[in-house]
Formats: sequence, structure tokens, C-alpha cells
Amino acid sequence: MMITGLEIENFTTFRELKVELSPRINVIIGSNGTGKTHLLKAIYALALSGQIRRDADGTKNGLEAALSDKILRLFLPAESRIGGLRSHGARERAMLSARKSDETSIAVSFNSHSTKVRFESGSSPDGTEPRPVFIPTKEVLSLVRGMRDPRYNRATVELIFDDSYIDLAEQLVRPGFEDEASSINEDPRLSSVVRQLVNLIGGRYRLNAGGGFSFEAGAYEEKPNPERSKAKHAQAYQDSTVTRFVRQGKASFASSMTAEGFRKIGVLHRLLCNGSINPGSTGVLLWDEPEANLNPKLMKKLVHVLLELSRNGQQIVLATHDYVLLKWLDLLMDKDKEDHVRFHALYRDPSPKQMSVESSDSYSLISKSAISNTFAELFDEDLVRALG
Repeated sequence: MMITGLEIENFTTFRELKVELSPRINVIIGSNGTGKTHLLKAIYALALSGQIRRDADGTKNGLEAALSDKILRLFLPAESRIGGLRSHGARERAMLSARKSDETSIAVSFNSHSTKVRFESGSSPDGTEPRPVFIPTKEVLSLVRGMRDPRYNRATVELIFDDSYIDLAEQLVRPGFEDEASSINEDPRLSSVVRQLVNLIGGRYRLNAGGGFSFEAGAYEEKPNPERSKAKHAQAYQDSTVTRFVRQGKASFASSMTAEGFRKIGVLHRLLCNGSINPGSTGVLLWDEPEANLNPKLMKKLVHVLLELSRNGQQIVLATHDYVLLKWLDLLMDKDKEDHVRFHALYRDPSPKQMSVESSDSYSLISKSAISNTFAELFDEDLVRALG
């Protein structure tokens, strides 16, 4: 199930905002302070409502309280109450609403004195929604051990990390097909993507006995399938081989000793291997600044992976400041493969003094892009210097 649209009123930095989302890839751009991360977290919170219902006591009051706590844990306002998230100076109630591909919706509202959100009539989720995934700006692989160590006080961990980090840590430790005997042949849609990610960083990250992640150098290779009989009738080629990870050397390294950009790729690989991301089955993938600490030369390959996931039914919403990422998405999009990338530029509108959005299916038609304007200015300055 996909999120087709989002409406926000009087919430944090937004007075009134409406965004129509693509079922494939959405890219949120804008200057610092325009609310890109807030937008991602709002989508995440609403998309999580079905999962929250499963953990709540089954009553509407219990669900409202649980969702309110999740929103507070995602945004961590200075005032630990839901009313503190209403836009400063707003007189009307705050409202968050998401429309879904099955034509249902989830909408909540609150005012400045509210202690919890209120579900609007007919919008309470039924608990069957697929779980979304949120990948925050800072990588999490090297933090998992400390975040989950029972010797550390949970309250202290929650003061340091909002729930986007804590939720992701829990998803990363789910078991996946990483033991030496397993293969990636079970799902041909993902085998290509998984191999690309491993080739991108020259190895994979595995959960170790200490509760952290270690890096193993290697690659996936085709090997004879030991479960197939060699006698009598020959088997089809694809049935007689299996694609398995082959280590290069016996040494492994703590994740903290590897490049942060590699760890971010490792997060995506891990989520695919353990089913937290399963295109067509799991919820929306929200990724805040995937380019952070990533070598620009890896960006093209990462975009190929994202496009491949979207072609297999994975809805993706990214927030970025990176021109290289934007241009590769623009250039590599293949309409013959039904690729679709929608760009959403957040900007501060001086007339009504509020945040607004400009959306387009073509990056070249976005006029409110601080990223492209900055690169144009840089090009002009370089040209002036070259011409003396």
C-alpha cells in the first residue's frame, strides 16, 4: 500500500501544505530550515499507524495515546507534549492527513493544549498497513550495539536518538540470509540489487555475536548447487547453479572501522536481506540525505539501485541537498521501464509568510531550487575566473 498524498496544517514549520506523491520515487529538496526532515517524519508517523495499533490496547484512546507518543519520539520537541508541535502563532488546530492507494486515509489533529492527537472520523487505521522504513541522515550500523546494549539506560539512549534511529536499529538486527549456506536466488527481483550493493562497497556487513556489525570483504559468485543431482538427466543451467557470497580472506572489521558512506550502503543491503524492505509488500521507504558522506562517484550506482527497487513496486521518498544525486535521477530515469520521479521543492513564500511546495515530474521545470541556483552561481564564478 502506498501513500498517494499528504496534507499538513499548522504543524511545526508548515501552516498549510499539500503534496501529491508518486508511487515510484519522490525527491524532496529545499534550503536548510524548510522542513524536509519534518515532512519525511510526518509521512513515517502516519504510515506507522497500523503497526502502532497492533501494539496498542485496541481502543481508540489507546491508539491515540500510542501514536502521540511515537510522534513525540520522532520530533523530540522542547516541550514534551503534542501541543508543542503546533505552528508558532497558529490559532487553528494542527492536522496531519495521508491518503493511501486503497482510497482510505489516516488523519489526526490536535491543538496547543492537547496531550494527545485525536483521530478524525473514519480515519482510524485497521492494523493491516505494511510497515514503512525510515533511514535517517546519520548511519546506524556502527551505533546498533550501543543503542541496544542492556547495560545502557534506555532513557539515556532515547535522549540522544529520536525514534527514526531506534526503529531502524531494531529492523537492522532482524535475521536475514547472511549465513554461509544461504543464497540470494530465492527472489530474482532482489538478487541483482543485492549484488550491486555488495559490489559497490566490496563486501557486506553481518551481525556478530557481540550484537554489533562486522564488515566482510567479498562478492556474490555463481557456484554449483550442491542440492542438485549430477547423475542421469542434466538440469537447466539456472537450476544447477546458486549465487552465494564468497569471502575474500578470513579477516573482518568492526563497522566503525569502515567508511561511513559504505555503512549507509550496508544499511540498505541489510534491510533487503532480512525482508524489512521487500518491494511490493513493505511500506514506503523514506531516506533522509542518502548522499551524506557518500563518495560522489558512487551516486550513479546508488541511483540505479533505487530505480530498480521502484520498478519492483517500492515507493521511495528521499530528501536531499545534493545536485549530483538529483541529476543522476533525472538522467537515468527510463520511461520505457515506467520510471517516474517527482520532485518537490520546499521554499519559504514571503507573501503569506509560510512554507510552500512546488512539485514537478521534471527537475528542469523546478524554479524554486536553491541547489541548482547555487551550482549555476558556482559555474558562473568559475567561468569569470577562466576568462580573466
